[in-house]
Amino acid sequence: MGRTSLTRILTFGAFDLLHYGHMRLLQRLAGRGSYLIVGLATDELISSGGKPSPFYPFDIRREMLLHTRYVNEVVPHGGAVDGAGRVKLIAAKVEMVRDLKIDEIVMGADWTGEYDFLLEHCRVTYLERTPGISTSLIRQARG
Repeated sequence: MGRTSLTRILTFGAFDLLHYGHMRLLQRLAGRGSYLIVGLATDELISSGGKPSPFYPFDIRREMLLHTRYVNEVVPHGGAVDGAGRVKLIAAKVEMVRDLKIDEIVMGADWTGEYDFLLEHCRVTYLERTPGISTSLIRQARG
């Protein structure tokens, strides 16, 4: 019997204040492939450019993701800023896609077009977000 290869899916994010929108996204991503990897933003990357520090440090965010039944692997995502648009790390993403042998990048629809620079390396898909929930909304409600 022939062995089928794994479909390797990668998404990027901070996953700070893990919420049901994140969980629904991870569930949908896991359903697209057989191996789900999260490129988890480092604390330094999140805090760069005047953004607020993450509520939970990297190790806790990594642990929470790995405790879901959807995520197979979490890799740190950080490095030198080399992007001028919303995507701040271009070379680091290309390197990660190549090194991890990624078949597909999947991001929320709010990032549509921003990851198209990876099309020469893998498929790129944008999915609709879960309405009514985001880390930003949680932070605002918390005051």
